[in-house]
Amino acid sequence: MTNEIFISHSSQDAECARKVLQYIEDNGYDCYISSRDIRGGLHYAKDIVNVLKECKVVVLIASAHSNLSEHVLNEIDICVDNKKTIIPLFIEDFDISDEFRYYLGRSQRVIVEGDDVSEAFPRLMDAIRNKYPKSVKKAEAVASVAAPEAEESQKTKTIFEYDADRGIMINPEDRMRNISFRQDTFTNMMSGIFDEITKSVDLEHSSKVFFDCGYEGGNNFGTRLNQMLENTHYTLKEKLQKWCEFDSCVGWGKFNIDIDIDEDNGTLSGTLSINECFMVDKKHKHPICSFIVGYCTGVIEALLGDIEIVLSCKTCPLKNKFKSECVFDITLDMEA
Repeated sequence: MTNEIFISHSSQDAECARKVLQYIEDNGYDCYISSRDIRGGLHYAKDIVNVLKECKVVVLIASAHSNLSEHVLNEIDICVDNKKTIIPLFIEDFDISDEFRYYLGRSQRVIVEGDDVSEAFPRLMDAIRNKYPKSVKKAEAVASVAAPEAEESQKTKTIFEYDADRGIMINPEDRMRNISFRQDTFTNMMSGIFDEITKSVDLEHSSKVFFDCGYEGGNNFGTRLNQMLENTHYTLKEKLQKWCEFDSCVGWGKFNIDIDIDEDNGTLSGTLSINECFMVDKKHKHPICSFIVGYCTGVIEALLGDIEIVLSCKTCPLKNKFKSECVFDITLDMEA
C-alpha cells in the first residue's frame, strides 16, 4: 500500500524529517510527508485526515517545536481517535507539554543520543518493523539470472544497499560498509592463514586463534544488536531469533536456533544449525570453522548478557560428506 508511514513534524524540523523519510523509504516502506506529498490549498486538511486514517504507523519528530505546534497536536489527536500506532523520535531534550504527555504517555519512544540524529535510525526502523512487519525486497547489489518468479525473489533478496556512485555496499541497519567475496576465494585465504599459523604452533592453538578472532567479531556484533533492540521489549529467545534472521540474509548460510532458557532455575540448552555454512574448508579440511564457532559463541553471549556458553559440534560436513549442515549443541559453560 502507499502512505504506510506518516511522518508528523513541525516545519522547523523539516531537515530532520527529510532525513528520517529518506532512511525509512531506503528500507522499503512508503512514507507520507506534507512538505512533499500535500496537494495544498483546500485539500490540505482532507489529505491529512485521509492519510492518517489509512497509514499503518505514525512517526512523530518530537522536539520543542512540535511540542508547541497546533498542527502536530491535531495530527496526534486524529491518530489517537483512529487507534494508530505512534512512534515518537525524540531528537532533543525539552519540557513536554501536558498535551504531549497525555497522548504519548504509553508510546514506545526512540531517543536520539548525542548530536547525530542518524544514530537512532536503526532503532527507529526496528520499532517500525516491530509494529508493522513487512517483507521488503531491498535493492540488489548484483543482477541475477532469470528464474521463475517465486524462486527469483528468494535468490535475489538482500539486506544491503548498493551505492553506485561510491561502488560500495552498505548495511542500512548501521550504515556500515560490507564487502562481497566468492566463497572459495575467502575459504582459500583463511585456509592459507591457518596453514601459516600451524607452522608456528600446534593444531589446537591454531584453532584457538581462529576461535578468538571469531569471538571478538561476534561479541561486537551481538553488542550492537543488543543496542538496536534495547527498546523493543524482545525476550532473550526473540533476540536470538532476530540474530539468526539477520545472518541468514548476508550469505553466511541459513541460521536456525532452538533454545530453552529457564531463567528461574538458571538452565539453558538447545541447538544451533547453519545450513551451507560459508566457513567450511572441504578442499584442505582445515578446521577454519572454529572462527564461526567463536563468532556464534560471541554473539549468543552478548545477547544473553553475563552468561558463558559452549558450542559443541554435533554434525559436521567435514566428517560426513552427505551433510551440508553444521549443528552445535548449546550448553552453559560449567567451568566459567
